[in-house]
Amino acid sequence: MLGRWIKGSDNDDGHAFRGNGKLTPEQEETLNLKAQVKRLEMEREILKKATVFFAK
Repeated sequence: MLGRWIKGSDNDDGHAFRGNGKLTPEQEETLNLKAQVKRLEMEREILKKATVFFAK
């Protein structure tokens, strides 16, 4: 069992111990993309409201 754990940690490219807020590159990219989607949705809502305001 210990041997499997050691092999797994060797194949993880230094990401075996992700404690203390360390994320894998995939997790970090996912978080960044989610933040970008949220920002773009907010911008779209602002533009919708501005369109309604200026249409009046």
